[in-house]
Amino acid sequence: MKSTRQLLGTLIVAVTGVLQLIFWFLAWANWLGALGVILGIFLTPGVVIFPIIYWIVEGVFPTVYFALMFAGWFGVWLMRG
Repeated sequence: MKSTRQLLGTLIVAVTGVLQLIFWFLAWANWLGALGVILGIFLTPGVVIFPIIYWIVEGVFPTVYFALMFAGWFGVWLMRG
């Protein structure tokens, strides 16, 4: 049972991490085009700073970003449990 829970937690963390990375690159691409994608490669998303900047620039609270972040934390909890 423990290995199944750890496997599920690992899968959740991997999927949410990839989706957050896609969210990161899409935001930069929408803001600055190809230059934004290049900047997205070299810059790292801050856990708190990026959502606030996104909220200011887009005018929309990044609900999906936070949902993915909390799902990732749930996956970490499953992995450690």
